[in-house]
Amino acid sequence: MANKSQDVFEIAIGLAGAQREAYIRDACGADQALSAEVESLLRAFERGAGFLASPTGRQTSSQSSEGVTADTSVTTVAAPIRESPGTRIGPYKLLQLIGEGGFGSVFMAEQEKPFVRKVALKIIKLGMDTRQVVARFEQERQALAIMDHPNIAKVFDAGATDTGRPFFVMELCKGDPIVEYCDKNSLSISGRLELFEQVCTAVQHAHTKGIIHRDIKPSNILVSTHDGKPHAKVIDFGIAKATVSKLTEKTLFTEHKALIGTPEYMSPEQAEGSLDIDTRTDVYSLGVLLYELLTGTTPFSSRELRSVAYAEIQRLIREVEPPKPSTRLSQNTETLANVAARRNTDTKRLGLIVRGELDWIVMKALEKDRQRRYETANALAVDIQRYLAGEAVVAAPPSRAYRLRTLVRRNRGIVLSGSAVGAALLAGLVAFAWQAKVADEQRVASDKAKDRALRAEAEAKQQAEDVQKVADFQASMLGTIDMARAGLILTELTHTKLGAALAKSGAAESERARETWAFEQAWSRVDAIDVCRDLMDRTVLSPAISVIDREFKDRPALNAKLRDAVASQFYQVGLYKRAAELEAAALGMRRRALGEDHPETLDSMSSLGLMLLDAGNRGDAETLFRDVLEKRRRIQGPDDPQTLSAINSMGSFMRDTGDLTEAEKFYREGLEKRRAILGEDDPATAESLNNVGLIAYDLGRYDEAERCHKEALQKHRKRLGDSDPETLSVLNNLAVTLARQGKHAEAESANREAAEKRRKILGEDHPSTLESLGNLSVNLVSLEKFAEAEKIMRDVWDVRRKTLGPEHPRTLTSINNLGAMLQRRERFAEAEPLLQQALAGRMRVLGPDHHHTLISMFNVGYILANLQRTEESEAVFLECEQRLERVLGKDHPQTIATIKTLVKLYEQWEQQEPGKGYGTKSAEWKAKFDAAPSTQDKK
Repeated sequence: MANKSQDVFEIAIGLAGAQREAYIRDACGADQALSAEVESLLRAFERGAGFLASPTGRQTSSQSSEGVTADTSVTTVAAPIRESPGTRIGPYKLLQLIGEGGFGSVFMAEQEKPFVRKVALKIIKLGMDTRQVVARFEQERQALAIMDHPNIAKVFDAGATDTGRPFFVMELCKGDPIVEYCDKNSLSISGRLELFEQVCTAVQHAHTKGIIHRDIKPSNILVSTHDGKPHAKVIDFGIAKATVSKLTEKTLFTEHKALIGTPEYMSPEQAEGSLDIDTRTDVYSLGVLLYELLTGTTPFSSRELRSVAYAEIQRLIREVEPPKPSTRLSQNTETLANVAARRNTDTKRLGLIVRGELDWIVMKALEKDRQRRYETANALAVDIQRYLAGEAVVAAPPSRAYRLRTLVRRNRGIVLSGSAVGAALLAGLVAFAWQAKVADEQRVASDKAKDRALRAEAEAKQQAEDVQKVADFQASMLGTIDMARAGLILTELTHTKLGAALAKSGAAESERARETWAFEQAWSRVDAIDVCRDLMDRTVLSPAISVIDREFKDRPALNAKLRDAVASQFYQVGLYKRAAELEAAALGMRRRALGEDHPETLDSMSSLGLMLLDAGNRGDAETLFRDVLEKRRRIQGPDDPQTLSAINSMGSFMRDTGDLTEAEKFYREGLEKRRAILGEDDPATAESLNNVGLIAYDLGRYDEAERCHKEALQKHRKRLGDSDPETLSVLNNLAVTLARQGKHAEAESANREAAEKRRKILGEDHPSTLESLGNLSVNLVSLEKFAEAEKIMRDVWDVRRKTLGPEHPRTLTSINNLGAMLQRRERFAEAEPLLQQALAGRMRVLGPDHHHTLISMFNVGYILANLQRTEESEAVFLECEQRLERVLGKDHPQTIATIKTLVKLYEQWEQQEPGKGYGTKSAEWKAKFDAAPSTQDKK
């Protein structure tokens, strides 16, 4: 029984609380005597009493240890029963206890000779000097001695007390555990990955020396800052295992099925207690560490593992598949904002960064079957390097979609057109759907047990999220196109990818040939916009939906998720109407399959509302926005981040429809709550601040608008960077505000920066790029750079007319701006039909009281006056002033500008036709003008 009780005791001391109790209960079973003996040993250990006799005096014998460096002597010194600061062991004076584990205690000590330095001295705990523990402790000593790596703690000395309790002296590694360091310093995802690479290379070095760590976890990786950069040190090889050579002459035997290590970071084979442990067990632990660095938690939390019995711990680690990191992030809604902040990003961006390649890398390292893991720690490090360099990672699923995306990434700026996006999206979607179906069938066929089937379905649903990565060109597509090379590459895409995808979807050979021929003929016309729209509709949307409906007709929730993913891509490239049609179908499916109040249903409603708004369908968008806000407030609560997003969306809707008073209420509510709940520095708070700036601009409070935009821009640049789409959106808004205040040089600089970066990131013809170009052109008119302004205006109008339609609000803005520019250049005959067209269109689309309609009305009045059609001009200006005063207020700059114009109109009319009362009208309007507050427009 003695050996059995010792074995159980040695495992039990590494556990705590309910987990220890559960383990002892499982290990001892009905053997009450064994259980009592183990409990006695544990009590003795916790009191500090030892199993061996007290020291009897100094011993002079010494022994050598293989593997210790040549200048390291091994001595035997006397030691007290319990070490404490001030105790001397050989030439070392203990200063303070800095660490304590199941087997040993670590002190910071001062070496007094042959030279003075601070070191870490680790000594086996009193009461722990059993045969197995001494052997394990000596193993760590020798493991460290044979390694020489900048990221592994160095061994300086080794020895034993007179009772035979070994100690060794190593480099004093200062710093914080790696996760704590990363969180404390708000390291970005890329910064964490670079630090993680250091850990992988250190572990790889240990593996080349035949050493497996077997207890890789944050507390065993200390990080400090050297020369402004983080530097990792791997410590504590206390349960390391030799794979090539024997590390000690002492007998060391780990009982089969014994749980050695830390459960949260333990590989399945380690949890099983298998004797067949190799370097891939450390690869698994590295995967757990990477999971925690990305998400802030381990795949199986301490709460899950330490509240169950020993056998259940083993089962969880061996059998249960943890969620992907991106899925775990989406599940932890309560802590997500804090996790994102510690990674120096926002919640939405964090999910996008982790989803895809990083998911694949982590899950490959965490494979239950070690044959499918990375073979070495170095292979894991190399894949991290590939990810950071923007190259294809080994962990990627063997799909055409991913290989295609890598092809496009290598040819950035060449295949970044809507056509390439279309081919990529179709190939990826079809490949995904086919592979998901095959994988699903294989899983069900291999084991029809209920739990496996449920896991298979859960995995398939998670894989569906990855479709968003299939065509992940959102931040890099549609760049400047080299037409000649693009044509060649698109032809290659057509033959190799599109053809293969259609073949998989069941298309006939002749149909594939016809589609390929049509694709090439369309491209040969080199009408990029029309080709983009045609190909996206004909070769992407319809075939993709056919595949989705055929392969997932019996799984509406997954079908809807796929439709939502495709709709998102169409929206990102600016095809709003087609995106809305697809999202509407997804919403219908989710309502039927999941219910009206399900989070995914609400997500679809929000997305569809935004798509409809941008497509110009305000009526249906309003219904969706109001419904979502009511449900978010009722179901998720008034302070939930999703509710705050719904409040922001309502503000955007009200602003878009011209109800500026209501828009301001929503925007300010959102800003106040986001500041209070998410904090001043959260990107969502900056978004709300930008929106308050927009509404302040609309209401004529330009100083306030400038302050808001500048503060929001500063926050976004700090958290998201200079080239993030959100940053560029605020920069664009600031440029407009500066121009409105007459700061045209500043505005031009901001305009050009926003336009150029949006062109590079989003593409030449993306709606956001066109927005910045349009604003730039208006400012160029104020700077009298008419030739450049006119060219930009006509180009933007042409693209918007083709992509958005002739009566889309943004197209009408282009018409209005071009007309106003021509009027400024006194090209009145050209200007009038454009301005009349813009006014009529805005009347129909936006309504007679929308502030953009009133701007067009003002412009029409002005052109009529310049054409000497004074009576028509008077009627337009009088109606415009009445509407402006009612909608925006009598103190709004646009209202004042209209009053000022009426004064001049009547003055000129009096000169042309004196004595008819126009002078009196001029005086009346002059009095009204003088009574108005001083603004830029009165100068």
